Amino acid sequence: MAGNAFVRCRVSSETKALLQSIAAHERVTESSVVRQLLDTLARTVETESPIRKPDDAGLRAERLSIRLAPDDRLLLSERASARGMPSATYVAVLVRSHLHRLTPLPVAELDALKPSIAELGAVGRNLNQIARALNAGGRSVATVKWV
Repeated sequence: MAGNAFVRCRVSSETKALLQSIAAHERVTESSVVRQLLDTLARTVETESPIRKPDDAGLRAERLSIRLAPDDRLLLSERASARGMPSATYVAVLVRSHLHRLTPLPVAELDALKPSIAELGAVGRNLNQIARALNAGGRSVATVKWV
């Protein structure tokens, strides 16, 4: 089955060697082995843990009531409000994340994280440019003697 999209990742040298060994044993390419693994994983996720489709995103399941100690209720309210969420929504996100082994990240925190990641990328590019210039025989600001 030919695909039209690419998936890239870095793996340890041990994982790469294992992948090469499996591919040689099966007499297929490494890409074919990775594709088979991803297809198997996708089928497993579909059968064991169905992911919500966009069309039923607005549906709610039945209501669940819990009792909390006053101190726990106060902590819950503080944490939920710090994330800009109602307490019940915050609990629902935590429970769903736990059941589906997902890492919860509220939209506000994700929006705050994205610019930081972009800045780190820019810093990384600048470091690469400096390293490239130094390797090409350029001068670093650190090597210049100021009078």
